Amino acid sequence: MGMTQEQLSEIMCVPKSTISNYENDKIDIKSSVIKELSLVLRTTPNYLLGMEESDPVVEGVSSILRKIQDEKIKTIIYAQIKATAELA
Repeated sequence: MGMTQEQLSEIMCVPKSTISNYENDKIDIKSSVIKELSLVLRTTPNYLLGMEESDPVVEGVSSILRKIQDEKIKTIIYAQIKATAELA
């Protein structure tokens, strides 16, 4: 996302050194922190853990869906995406 360690540390309310330690595998990250990081970085916990590859389009759609508060609208959009995929 083009974010510096300092910017991320401010958002996460942790020292910059903590972010550096996360990046360099010097300390283990709690699951609650991974969840928070995934929200801040607009990705999934599985991606952060190296369990899935990133697809920019999928990540973009996921990011947009996470911003929508109305569950009915999310359900409609999901149904449209699913229907489109079935046509392909």
